Amino acid sequence: MEDDKAALSRKLIDIVSEISAISEYRSTVKKQYTNLARRLKLLTPMFEEIRDSKDPLPEDSIRALASLASALESAKELLRFGSEGSKIYLVGMGMASFSVILGLSNCYPFDL
Repeated sequence: MEDDKAALSRKLIDIVSEISAISEYRSTVKKQYTNLARRLKLLTPMFEEIRDSKDPLPEDSIRALASLASALESAKELLRFGSEGSKIYLVGMGMASFSVILGLSNCYPFDL
């Protein structure tokens, strides 16, 4: 259980560090992606606190942190694409992402 907590918190810190390394974004999404990256970096102290804590984490918390790690991986890929990807695909990806966030995934007649 302690090993799970340490490994998971280390993974979360590593993902946020990788997100921090992505610095330049396309001008069309620069403001939004910079804000997202900045806000994700603010999670690092919480992950460090979890790592350094002597108290065991409940199983529910471990599952929630694992889900958060998965979401951070997706955010990292989105931010990497905003830095390196094509502008046309980026617009389509943004539309699809927002539709999923809003629960409107069936509103677009095309697949990305």
